[in-house]
Amino acid sequence: MSEKKKALIDTATKLFSRFGFHAVGIDRIIAESRVAKMTMYKYFPSKSRLVVEVLNEQGAALTAGIAAATAPHSEPLDKLHAVFLWHDAWFRAEPFTGSMFVHAAAEFHAEENEIFAASEAQRYAFVHLLERILGERFDGEAAARLARRCALLLDGATLARQLSGRTDAARDAWEMAQVLVDNERVHCV
Repeated sequence: MSEKKKALIDTATKLFSRFGFHAVGIDRIIAESRVAKMTMYKYFPSKSRLVVEVLNEQGAALTAGIAAATAPHSEPLDKLHAVFLWHDAWFRAEPFTGSMFVHAAAEFHAEENEIFAASEAQRYAFVHLLERILGERFDGEAAARLARRCALLLDGATLARQLSGRTDAARDAWEMAQVLVDNERVHCV
């Protein structure tokens, strides 16, 4: 990736995270990234394309971060715990601004569009990642059900962190996930 394209993505990511997608204009991104307007439009013919690229980059970083967190573990439940611990570390990082995917979906939900689709795809990929982890321990249906529920717990924890400042929300979510997993184990026996 070129240095100028990276500067645009990094600047847009920082500004979108802090102020939202609609509140940040192209001119501000261009000014703060110190890239010419023609260069901006060379890489991103529209603000929507830039937003999608930011979301894709964030999705790749999320996937890589979770993969690194789960890699040292061989047991599926240890891997699942590592996902919750990754969220715990994210919640404790400053500045914490919440999920860009949720923010994008909220700001661009009115009609079907590439931005909403990028957020939706990221959500699907995350749930599928949890399902693959849980599929090492449970049958397909149980793994899918637990994955959806764990994702829901992490969504709630993310909002608790963002809205209430609860840096311990991922830990609480993990305690609830353990109950769900234990309950599923009882039903599988």
